Amino acid sequence: MTHGSRAGMIFFLAAASIGLIFDGAGLGRMTLCAALLHEAGHIAVYVLCARRLPALRVRAGGFALRGTESLSKRKELAVLAAGPLVNFLFAAGCFGFARRHASYFMYFFAAVHLCVGLYNCLPFGALDGSRILSALVPVRLNGALCWFRRTVGILILGFVLSAWVHGVLTPTAAAALVLAFAYLLAQGLFAGADLW
Repeated sequence: MTHGSRAGMIFFLAAASIGLIFDGAGLGRMTLCAALLHEAGHIAVYVLCARRLPALRVRAGGFALRGTESLSKRKELAVLAAGPLVNFLFAAGCFGFARRHASYFMYFFAAVHLCVGLYNCLPFGALDGSRILSALVPVRLNGALCWFRRTVGILILGFVLSAWVHGVLTPTAAAALVLAFAYLLAQGLFAGADLW
């Protein structure tokens, strides 16, 4: 393990521990559970395609999986789509359960899964949506893809700031969304060659 990955692991574990200690509503635990199921989806489809486990890497933003086998474009897309698909399936299952049993916890857990799946579908940084777009768009259109990502990012940030100014979002919610985009920017800068 390199010095950088060791420092990244320590930073991630410290941040996660602090977050879980002060997680009175359980949102952090639900998000961690949804993220683990998301990664399990990637791993399961990768194992089906490559017949081996991917390598695990720890960095400041969390855990990253790297495929050790070269996959066809179709298999790579299946691996990339598996994580968000697991979140969407769990969201649907939790929502169905909550409707039958009137469980606020399951409604909330469904919302967490939906948010984790949608967040990972964004076309930025090292997220699945960005990698799916990169795999689908021909190399000659990379300039247009960069323009699209920049434009969507500016539009979303403009929407967040406008919603905050007009009182639709609380300052805390607006700050959380801005921090989420700062995290995406950091992931994009330090992502390296990780597959997911």
